[in-house]
Amino acid sequence: MFDISPDHAIALYTGLLALPPALFFVRRRSGRGDVPGIVLAASVLMAMAGAIHLGLVWTHLGEPITAALFVLNGVAYLVLSQLFTWRWWRLASSALITMTLLGYSGFIVLGFDSPDQVALATKLLELTTLGLVLIPVRGEPGRPRRAWRWSALGIAVPLLTLMTVSVVWIIDLARPDAQHVHAGAVLQQTNDTATPEQLAAAQRLYDDTVAAIAPYRDWHVASSAGYRPGGPLDQPSTHWMNQRYAAYVLDPKHPQGLVYANTKHGPVLLGAMFQMQHLGQFGPDPGGPLTAWHQHQNICFTPFGAEFSLMTPTATCPIGAIDLSVPPMLHVWIVDNPSGKFAVDIDSKVVKQIDQG
Repeated sequence: MFDISPDHAIALYTGLLALPPALFFVRRRSGRGDVPGIVLAASVLMAMAGAIHLGLVWTHLGEPITAALFVLNGVAYLVLSQLFTWRWWRLASSALITMTLLGYSGFIVLGFDSPDQVALATKLLELTTLGLVLIPVRGEPGRPRRAWRWSALGIAVPLLTLMTVSVVWIIDLARPDAQHVHAGAVLQQTNDTATPEQLAAAQRLYDDTVAAIAPYRDWHVASSAGYRPGGPLDQPSTHWMNQRYAAYVLDPKHPQGLVYANTKHGPVLLGAMFQMQHLGQFGPDPGGPLTAWHQHQNICFTPFGAEFSLMTPTATCPIGAIDLSVPPMLHVWIVDNPSGKFAVDIDSKVVKQIDQG
């Protein structure tokens, strides 16, 4: 959702390349300059949207139906972008944009495509265009029905925006791609099935880590070694980080973090966390798919209550929150975690059972 699909990247260039000719033709067709600026702006944005859809045709030639839809949609946008003096231009443009937004939502719901930043940017462009198309303009020839336009602008546009963004968010979380098997986390790419050598290496890493962090079951020892809570202690669990060990790479004796359950009996050690120093820098994976690192990205951090929430599909955080991404990490859980010894997260039921024990 927050990436750019390779077969969609070309649309960025076609959309930008369409801007100069769109401005040129709009200026020519506007004649004496009596066409409202809002209308001209909508015309330019429609031309860009049309160019984006046509740019996607070449990378979808293997999907005849999808390619045909891109052609029809792109041509319709380009034609309407030049018919802004037509009496029914607003109605036709509104209908086209609305059908495009609804069609896109249905397209990804049915699994024909997956959302990415190019698609989301295009949808925002179309929603902006729809708003400009619907705004009534004083002095416009004919008898514009201002009431329904304002109603559509105040109700339909927000609803379409909410629907489009919600569908994209739900679909992306329900059907993540191969790398995004966990909300907000990107997995390191490895082979699909662990080899016997990788199985043995993963077990060695696990055994060495369990033995090395055994003294830290006493959180006082961890504190003396330089580990400090990296988050609030009123959460079910907290990562304790040690900046002294930042330069070590997958060293069981020097894990960058420890994970403690915050129980009524005090901190209880759940496992260790190894972390690289830079974003996108995945560490060694001796166990192949068993020890794949993961990187949390596009997470919104809210200082008030220190709550985490996923960034919206349009790559924005709520007001008062900041976008947080952290370098790749690998967990080693020393408790019985149903998700696995090296899973992205600890099962919440496990933490609850430890707290009640």
